This record gives sequence, C-alpha cells and structure tokens, in this order.
Amino acid sequence: MLSKDRQIETLFNTVVDGGYCSGCGACTVVADTALEMKLDPYGRLQPIAKSETTTVDAEVLAVCPFSDRSANEDQIGKELFADNCTYHDRIGYSAATYAGYVTESNFRDRGSSGGMGTWILQELFQQGLVDRVIHVKQHQPDENNQALFQFEVSSSIEEIRGGAKSRYYPVEISQVMQQVKQQPGKYAIVGIPCFIKSIRLLAKQDPIVQERIRFCLGLVCGHLKTSHFADMFAWQCGIEPGNLTAIDFRKKIPRQNANKYGVEMIGNQDGQEIKEIRSNYELYGYLWGQGFFKYQACDYCDDVVAETADVTVGDAWLPQYVEDSQGTNVVVVRNPAIQKLIEQGMRSRRLKLDLISADDVAQSQDAGLRHRREGLAYRLQLKDKAGLWRPQKRVSASSNQFNSRLQKVHQMRVAMANQSHTAFLAAMQAKDFNLFKNKMQPLVETYNKLYQAPLWKQLAVKIKRLFFKTV
Repeated sequence: MLSKDRQIETLFNTVVDGGYCSGCGACTVVADTALEMKLDPYGRLQPIAKSETTTVDAEVLAVCPFSDRSANEDQIGKELFADNCTYHDRIGYSAATYAGYVTESNFRDRGSSGGMGTWILQELFQQGLVDRVIHVKQHQPDENNQALFQFEVSSSIEEIRGGAKSRYYPVEISQVMQQVKQQPGKYAIVGIPCFIKSIRLLAKQDPIVQERIRFCLGLVCGHLKTSHFADMFAWQCGIEPGNLTAIDFRKKIPRQNANKYGVEMIGNQDGQEIKEIRSNYELYGYLWGQGFFKYQACDYCDDVVAETADVTVGDAWLPQYVEDSQGTNVVVVRNPAIQKLIEQGMRSRRLKLDLISADDVAQSQDAGLRHRREGLAYRLQLKDKAGLWRPQKRVSASSNQFNSRLQKVHQMRVAMANQSHTAFLAAMQAKDFNLFKNKMQPLVETYNKLYQAPLWKQLAVKIKRLFFKTV
C-alpha cells in the first residue's frame, strides 16, 4: 500500500503527466487533499497543488477513474446492479432498455433530445426520493470565474428544469461535493461516465458521500471537450476567445434530422453584445469523429453508456428515430426505483417509450463503442509498444483487429485531437483563426481520404450508372 504522499506523486507521474486526467476533480475532494482544479492553457481542467501548500497528502488513487488502483466499471456495476440486472458486454448491466420521449409539458422541447433526463430528475424530486439535484448549468462569466458552465445544486422544480440541455464543456465536481458534505440531504447527480464512476469511487471512501448521493444519472458520452471547442464555434461568428458569454450547443431545427441542430452563441463584438445561431453543419470542426479538442483521457476510456449509473440517457441514433427533429432518447435502467417511475410514466401516457434490446442500445452508439473498444485496443498496443504508462482497461491491447487502413484512421484521430490543442493556442496568441484552420485542414483531408473508395471502385460505380442510363 502506497503512503499518501507517494499516492499524490504516483497520480501526477502517471495519470496527470501522461495526459489521462479527465478533469473530474475527485482527487481534490478526498480528505486531507491539497489539490485544486485549474484551467490550463489548452482549456482543460487539471489538478494542481495549492500555491500556499508545500506538501500534499491524500488518498487519491482509489478515487481517480483512470488510476490503476481504482475499481473498474464491471466491478462497480456488479456490486451495485447484479442482483436486479443482466449483463451485456457493450453496455454493462441493465434491467430494461427503452427508446422514446416525454409527452407531457415541454420537457422534450427544452431538452437536447427526448427530455427523459430532466423528467426522471423531476419525478425523483416530486416523489421525495431526492430533495436536491446536482447537475451542470449555465454560468455567467465574472471576474472570479470565467467558466460558461459549472455544477450547481438545484432544490426546486424550476431549478431542476433549468438544467436541461447538453453541455460540451469542461466542468469539475470539487466545489459542489463540498456543498454535499456540508449540507445534509438526499441528492441525485448527473454526469458523463467517468464522472459518475468517480462519484461511485468517492462513495466507497467517504461515508457522507455514500449516504447522501442516492441516485446517479449518467449521460451517453462521445467524448469530453475543452473550453476551446466553444471558443472555436464563437470565433467563426466574430466572437473572439474570451468574449463568449453564453452558448447553447443543441438548438433543435424543425423538420431536420435530430443530428442536424443549431448552435446559439452570445458574446461581445466591438463593444456590442451579439447573438448568432448557426447550423452545426456550417461550423468548421463540428464533426465528433474528427475529435477536435478531445481530452486524451477519452481515448483511454471504455465506458460509453455510463455503466455505473442508476439510469443512463442519451440520443437514440437509430434509423427509425433519427429523422424526428424533436429528438428521441435511448434509456438504460439499472435501478428498480427508477424503473418503477418509468413504468408509472408509461401507464399514465406521460412517456412514449418503445422497449428495445440491449443490442439496440449498443447499435445506437455503434461508432462510439467501436472507437472505445476495438480502437482502444489498438491505442493501448501503441502505448505498450512505445513503453509508456497507460491505464489498465477492460479491453486488452491488440492490433490484430485492424488492417493498415483502419490503423491509419485511428492514428489520424489521435493526431487531429492533439494538433487541435496546440494549433488553437497558437491561433489565439496570433489572434488569427485562419492559422488554426490552416494547421488542421491537411490532417482533416488526409483523414477524409481514408474513407474514400479506391479509384477503381469509383470508376466501376460510374460505369455501372452509365450502363443503366443507356439501358
């Protein structure tokens, strides 16, 4: 067993310095910690030693979701859910799986997708199962805190419903978890997979967290973005980095597929407040597969659907649902109490949900799962070949599943993510967005060519089309 001071040293030598920190802040919550979370020049939240402290001394490895000394998702899930759920190798444990949306009130209109996340939180609150909800909400930047979003505690229906929508922005849990420790109550918390995992790990170490966090609601996660993702969108609309004051990443566009949505930005331009709304398809760098401003930690995570959460909600990216511009949720239920709420909602017709299979859920997140499983195996193999430390994962290192083209695809994804951080910082320093685009575009074009059919196939298709036209 490592001493506390050696644990801090190990955390930095492995997770933090290796680039595997997702900025959750769990290491700053444990007892006797002398760490705090700060935004680095690349727009990532990372732990640092408090300036007034000469030594740091805390049990941190057991609560870090990327440490080799913390339990993995299968171990946590088995302990929590095995008695009531069945196991699936791509989505973990589940008692029931659905696709659908909320029919009552305006939950669906106000949410990024089908409104299920906020509806579940409201039901937990109204039925007295929780009296507070911890979730990410908009924050108005000020002198002391420039963040556009942060975790906050809601204790009313109005406040809970004000936390709807997706937030593609870095946040951390340290301040809000101090509130939990200081203020007794029954809490639900909403977060992406690694954050929910860190809450479960904290609960194992801290009886107060264990007693007060009653429910965890997980969000399906593509990957976590740095603050520069929002800045990149805003800069294309004339709002320079540092001048963005609010952003809505998911404004629904009527009569469009659910994956085509608007981005609304508010900020200062030449001393005047402006508001711009652009389709995501109009904005450079919007494609998630390209991985602009991705935390490296996300490339070493094998949990897409928040397997340690009591319930998970996300977008139902399935052919039968994607054409609905209002959005449709996929829902993975693991907790019997939440299952009861959903069944009540279906019987009263407040919810329109189709029962789907665990395989359907996995199919709805197929691209993300392939990247986090088969792709992860290859990235682990590259780290091992280079003799570098990396986290232990449920996936085994291997390159056997990929031909040379697919290996190149995954190499280019890593290259684009890495380059986006350094290129955007250089562009900010030069005050020239085109510098960023010029550095990124050669990588993007190389990546796109990997998905193009060989020339002989393209010619064959053209000949076939000409033949059928003449016939």
